Amino acid sequence: MRPARRAGGLQRKLFVALLIVGIVPGIAALWTTYYFSTASLKQAIGESFQEIARSTAIRLATAVDNEIDRAIRLALVPVHVRQPVMRANERANRTFEAAPRNPSSAASKRGEDTSSSTAATVRYLKEWARESGHYVRVTVADQQGAVVASTDPLLPPQQTEQVWWREAMRAVPGTYYISSLGPDAQANDMTFQVAVPILDDVQGTPIGAVELVIRRNVLTQMILPIHIGNTGHGMLLDTQGTPLICPVLPPTAHLIPHTLLSRLTMDHPLWLVAEDDAHGGRAAIVGAAPVRFSHQLTASSLGGDRWYAFIRQAPEETYAPIYSLLVTVGMIGFGLVFVLSAFGFVVGYRFVKPLKTLQREAEGLRHTLTMPPQGGSRPHIIPTLRVDARKGDEIEDLATSFAAMREVLEENLRTIRSQQHELIRQEKLASVGQLLAALAHDLRNPLGVIRSSAQVVLDGPPEERIRQEMARYIIDEVDKLSHRIHDFLRYARQKPPDQQVVAAEEVMRAAQRQWEAQGGHEHIRVEQRFGQNLHSIRVDPEQVKEALMNLLINAREAMLEGGTLTLTTRRGTQGDVELEVTDSGSGIAADHLSRIFEPFFTTKEYGTGLGLTNVKRLVEDNGGSLAVTSRLGEGTSCTLRFRPVTWSP
Repeated sequence: MRPARRAGGLQRKLFVALLIVGIVPGIAALWTTYYFSTASLKQAIGESFQEIARSTAIRLATAVDNEIDRAIRLALVPVHVRQPVMRANERANRTFEAAPRNPSSAASKRGEDTSSSTAATVRYLKEWARESGHYVRVTVADQQGAVVASTDPLLPPQQTEQVWWREAMRAVPGTYYISSLGPDAQANDMTFQVAVPILDDVQGTPIGAVELVIRRNVLTQMILPIHIGNTGHGMLLDTQGTPLICPVLPPTAHLIPHTLLSRLTMDHPLWLVAEDDAHGGRAAIVGAAPVRFSHQLTASSLGGDRWYAFIRQAPEETYAPIYSLLVTVGMIGFGLVFVLSAFGFVVGYRFVKPLKTLQREAEGLRHTLTMPPQGGSRPHIIPTLRVDARKGDEIEDLATSFAAMREVLEENLRTIRSQQHELIRQEKLASVGQLLAALAHDLRNPLGVIRSSAQVVLDGPPEERIRQEMARYIIDEVDKLSHRIHDFLRYARQKPPDQQVVAAEEVMRAAQRQWEAQGGHEHIRVEQRFGQNLHSIRVDPEQVKEALMNLLINAREAMLEGGTLTLTTRRGTQGDVELEVTDSGSGIAADHLSRIFEPFFTTKEYGTGLGLTNVKRLVEDNGGSLAVTSRLGEGTSCTLRFRPVTWSP
């Protein structure tokens, strides 16, 4: 079967090749662009975030340092702070000396003196706190922890148990206390404390302490103005990973992962790519910087932690420019590749057109070579090749070679076709001679027997026994002649099959019944192995039955001393239906097995040698195939294979 013509196949291949040549480098270029652009973008954005975090940390530190400076200056106010503290200390000392054996009475007396602090100091503290507006409370305490003056009238008079007082009174000279941010029920806000000592003018030892409770808006006003796009913002963290200030989520809603926190808590500003930025971002670019105060802090300040300014942005927004760039570049690049491929498709047509011309001419040449001449007409002359492939290149050389080949083929075709008729005539004469020789050989012996028998009867009246024996000889020989003539007629006349849809088992059983009706099978054991649920086959049942009959007769003749005949129907490995006749007879020699389908070939003393030839032709005429396997002395297996009715090519 000649393959179907592929219209435009070369053009499509050229188009696909150009697409591949364009797309593969395009993908590589896009990946390279993405890789290096992303790296550059990360570097630029990371350095920007790092600088924003550094400047934010400086502003936060400055804001806190300013509050420490204000507290220090407040501690130096002589009239309203230092003098009331010194008087409170003196009263406390006198009270303690007057009642050394009754400390509780002394403390009660000192509390009464502290509660009677001058109203002028309280008014001064309120006016001083009102100037900034972000103080929740301003408190002055003496060296015994008693409150000298406070803007909060509800404050307990004794502060010795408060961390701010202990840290201020025990602080190394030049160090100050800052608490961490925490909720304040009175202010209903997050606050932090700043505490500084009030120092003696002579010895420089603490004689009291000043406490400032400050709202966190002092810090948030440094954080909230940070806006980077739509999602970028700043945060204030401590070393525990707690977001002290975050404009997006409340402090308790998220914590910085430990893996990220361990990378952030350095002594210098930095930027990095975080797998999880605690805001749902993956592979997010973040910047961080430690908050360094110009004042020395006590060891317990900030709860023993450090503060860090933290800058982040949603990675979707961070990488949006590079994604947009890639989409734009990809659309333009692949658009150009497609246009180039389309142009290549058009250009390819100029190459394909002359090749199509040559292909059409080759097809015409093939048709001319394979089409036999009609009747006794002269052989067809190959038409002159139309070459419209004059391009001055290899295609023109191909067309020229094709034209030269045409001229040679034209001459050879005339010679071959003139010789073909003579060969056919001689082959027919040889076949007729071979057929007549075989027929004459097969007719000579039976005719001799018939003549001898008739001569015996003619010479005289024989006995009844002899006469019957002669009649049987004549009948047997006539049957042999009839069988031979039937084989020759079957070989000479090829009747087209009348195909019907039948079951394989039904055809096999019909052949078996006809074979058993002939007799001579009494010494043979028959086994049936019929498969279940086999598809039907489309064949001429009479022709297939005749083929099976020939195989059954051969099997009987191969088992003259008895044996086993196995009849099988089954599904083949290729999905076809198989009918198999297997005997345990004498088998076929290996050198004879390759010639069993040749006409007139036989190893028997009788027979025409046309049995298996007719079987093979009958099977193939019905669309099947015949396979014979045999081993000398072990038996023979003949398998007929037919396509099932449901089979489709």
